Amino acid sequence: MDMSEKKTVASVEAPAPETPAAEQKAAKKAGKPSARRGRPPLSPEIYVETASHQYNVTDIVERAKADYRATHKVGVQSCKIYIKPEEGVAYYVVNKVTGKLDL
Repeated sequence: MDMSEKKTVASVEAPAPETPAAEQKAAKKAGKPSARRGRPPLSPEIYVETASHQYNVTDIVERAKADYRATHKVGVQSCKIYIKPEEGVAYYVVNKVTGKLDL
């Protein structure tokens, strides 16, 4: 072998690193759970009707929770409501604390 001869080495290219944009897309796909497509969950509207009044049960539940939260720092764990339309009141028990709402 002659010193004047040079050996050529085939250049092997390393795969190009992913671009930051491609890495971000891959991270978004991996970290984001697939959203369920379709209709949102059903949220029924319930009404109690008497001869002279109509009461929305959802509103009464929210009022009972708000009344409880006004005096207590603990979150609502349980909620029971008893509607007495003949008296025009709703009695509630939230976390074993009783209360009364005028309808």
